[in-house]
Amino acid sequence: MATIKDIALKANVSTATVSRLLNNDPTLSIGEETRKRILEAATELQYKPIGPKRKKVKKENCFLEA
Repeated sequence: MATIKDIALKANVSTATVSRLLNNDPTLSIGEETRKRILEAATELQYKPIGPKRKKVKKENCFLEA
């Protein structure tokens, strides 16, 4: 399974740039050539995003006072 790091290496960009592009960051400003290179690398490597991570449940202290 391809990772963002694999795509970044193939497209010769940073992992942050790949992540921002794949997550549709509206503040990302990159050229069309770079955008195309990243998307082609993702397609070639058959990148499949993993679903959102589960939130950790905060465990409360359950010690009882006597």
